[in-house]
Amino acid sequence: MPIPKTRSELLDQLQSSFENLKVELDSAGVSAGKIICVDDWTTKDLLAVRAWWTEAVVAWIAAGQRGEAPVTPAEGFKWNETPSLNQAIIKKCRRESYRAVRGRLQSGYEEVLNVIRSLDDQELLDTGAFEWAGKHPISRWLSLNTVRQYVTARTYLRRALKNSANA
Repeated sequence: MPIPKTRSELLDQLQSSFENLKVELDSAGVSAGKIICVDDWTTKDLLAVRAWWTEAVVAWIAAGQRGEAPVTPAEGFKWNETPSLNQAIIKKCRRESYRAVRGRLQSGYEEVLNVIRSLDDQELLDTGAFEWAGKHPISRWLSLNTVRQYVTARTYLRRALKNSANA
């Protein structure tokens, strides 16, 4: 999926990717949370990671709006350490229920919609609007941390459901 160039493209991609994932999750039911989905991650683990990245991009933007430079991707982690960060996210969410993780994902999605609607076109689409974003517009950061995350989550889930049905 290409990086969106307009607000409308970003909203369309975000809404369709999230809705497709939600439909897949709803049809799979609560038991899908325990299915091994990718590597040794369950669907719950996968969604916890996706929820975290959604929450993180919202937090980064909020920090930028306050004139702060957020630590990206997270305190104690460099970008080349995202596999370790993802494992830390999973470990932290072990006691969280599947329903709670799905609720966080839904809430994060709704917050992203609010953030997109609250940013003017310059803040959303131009490079340099937020210093922490470097040479990329915020729309790119939002797309990579939401749209692409939801698309790949759906792909992993569909494959896992197919494999479990054939087992």
